[in-house]
Amino acid sequence: MKNDSFAGRMDKPHDKLLELQFVLELGLFMVRYLRLKNKNKIMKLQKISALVLTLVFLISPLSVSAEESTTSSGIKAVTNFPDVLRTHSSYVAISYLNENGIINGYPDSTFKPDNPINRAEVLKIILMGSKVDVPEDFGEVDFPDFVKDIWFARFVMKAKALGIVKGNDSDGAFAPSRQVNKAEFLKMLLMANNIKTETLQTDEDVAVDVSKGSWFAPYMNYAYQVGIVTKNAEGKLEPAKLLTRAEVADMMYLLILIKNSKDTQFLLHQSEAELAQIEVYIAANKVFNAKHSSELAVDLTQQAYKNMPDNNVVLGAAKLSRAYDWLVDSFVFGIKKDYESAAEWANKAIDKSSEAWEVNNATQPIARHIKDRAREILAQVGGEEE
Repeated sequence: MKNDSFAGRMDKPHDKLLELQFVLELGLFMVRYLRLKNKNKIMKLQKISALVLTLVFLISPLSVSAEESTTSSGIKAVTNFPDVLRTHSSYVAISYLNENGIINGYPDSTFKPDNPINRAEVLKIILMGSKVDVPEDFGEVDFPDFVKDIWFARFVMKAKALGIVKGNDSDGAFAPSRQVNKAEFLKMLLMANNIKTETLQTDEDVAVDVSKGSWFAPYMNYAYQVGIVTKNAEGKLEPAKLLTRAEVADMMYLLILIKNSKDTQFLLHQSEAELAQIEVYIAANKVFNAKHSSELAVDLTQQAYKNMPDNNVVLGAAKLSRAYDWLVDSFVFGIKKDYESAAEWANKAIDKSSEAWEVNNATQPIARHIKDRAREILAQVGGEEE
């Protein structure tokens, strides 16, 4: 995954200048069970994709209720947490972590995604998300600022045993309620996963606010190089930024994707989750988030293709994800009134859909839908199919 995959490739369109009146309906990812040969063994992928996806790109902003909303494809916009709507930028990450027992939320069933996160909460997410065994029996607590029977004690003591955390130099306290900044979080996250940051070492400053001599430079650099963090518009990585619960969920989720980069089925499944968000974000007038999801889906399917370059179903999925992404680009340029670019990307989406169709005939229905919608864009922006 590239370090600039999610940021800097588009500007947010002006909300009041949305003039293209077209609907992009992208339907059914048609794939089946496969048997794949791998080192003389027959490997059975479960469903490469059972995604039923109708991405309706609506120009007018739609409201999504706090409880649930039903999209045009019949997908209910609900989550296990009533305060994490499908329109939230971290919906996929939070949902994945919750489904896999990494996060549970608060006793009132909320997650409070935009609240600050403290050291105790962060350690639980890191250790659970990294699949570190945290036994219930951990001996005595040797920090002066919490007791053994508090919920986070076993996570803190495990982290200390692994050398991830230690007490303050002044009084040996852990300070469990202290907020966590980005540099601190990334250090704990990468250490918990035994990641050797020197493998991506650089002799240059990582960012304008991360000098190569700073203690956190190796962690910020590694996270930036693999795509866990991105620079803002000013070229900053913001190491001192205090994190929210949603931001921690995002970074934990991205590292999980990276660690599972050889699991083709997992990658394709998560690409589906990202593609399914596009409709929701567009309907909520969150085009930047829609583009983020389409780009991540491309990254995931490209990695899946690297894993299985000889499998036409995987190749077809990769090409279709790319076509989706370019169709989103065409949409974005259209609402920004850059009709020439809108036509260019619509033609690219058509070409890529044709490629998907050629390598795997099962992609025909969705490839046809992409082509039809791209042609609608061409007709409305005054472009011609090349």
